[in-house]
Formats: sequence, structure tokens, C-alpha cells
Amino acid sequence: RRTATFFNNDTGLQPDLVVVSPLRRAIQSAHIAFPTHTALTSLTNTPWVCHPGCMEQANGNKSEFVSSSSELEEMFPGVDFAMFNESLVDNGDVDGVNGREKVPLFESKIDLMGRTDEFLRWIKEREERVIVVSSHATWLQSLCAFSLQYEPESKGLEMFKKGEMRSVGLKFDS
Repeated sequence: RRTATFFNNDTGLQPDLVVVSPLRRAIQSAHIAFPTHTALTSLTNTPWVCHPGCMEQANGNKSEFVSSSSELEEMFPGVDFAMFNESLVDNGDVDGVNGREKVPLFESKIDLMGRTDEFLRWIKEREERVIVVSSHATWLQSLCAFSLQYEPESKGLEMFKKGEMRSVGLKFDS
């Protein structure tokens, strides 16, 4: 229902691009939120891109392990995993992302802020106007609080709840 609030005939908004984290739960959330705009069912041929820069690496949860690109491509056909594949070391070896001992990576807040800033620069260069981003709470909090300097009314550790959607309008200076 929330998707219908943002993207309908009254608002005139339709996603021009869907960007997802390479973690399965983010791609699954986007599929649930946008069932008529998935890479295979979209009537408007909305492209789906997996961007490694919007992957959460800070919590240490078991759900943060990255699947191989071949597994992801099998589970989510139609999503463009080219950027994700380019980010992997050793030709698709996700152990470089997950860590050889299957311990999730931890990154500093400075590194996280750098990734959200880089992602925002990538978005700025895109030609699409309505972009959906499906990522994770810690990453989204960094994007909003630091890269965008936007603080929603609800502050604190639970700034974003699981599966929550928000709309944010951005205008970039030329």
C-alpha cells in the first residue's frame, strides 16, 4: 500500500530506476515494495541496478553475508549486477567481501560516510529523475544524516525501521 501512495496516477511518479544493495534482503524488500516494477514485470522497463556502494557493512549480523553474483542473478533475474561484479576481487569471489573466515566486515563511520557520499555523487550523474534506493538502516542513516544533512523527526538508533520506505526529494546544484 505504501508504494501506491508514492507511485500512482495522481502523483504521476513512476520509478525511472531501482537501485539495490547486493544483500538479498534489500533486493527482496524492493521486490515486495515494487511488485509491478520488478526487472522482469515492469511495463515501463524500469532498470534495476545492484550498486555495491549502498551495501551495509557495519552491524555484524549474519544476514549481512553477500551471496555470489551467480547466486544473486539466479534468484533475481533481470537485475543488472555488473557494478557488483566489478567490485568483487578474484573474479567474483565473495570471500573478499565477506572475509575469508565468514565474519562480516566492519567499517569505520568515516568509511561509511565516504561510501554514502560517493553513492550520492553517482546518483547526481544519473539522468533518471525518480530513483528508488533499497538499502539498509545504518547505510540510509549515514546517507541522510551525513551526506544529505537531513535529519528526520525520528532520531536515534531506530531512525529507519526494517522494511520502511521514505520519500526524499533532492535537487542538485549544477
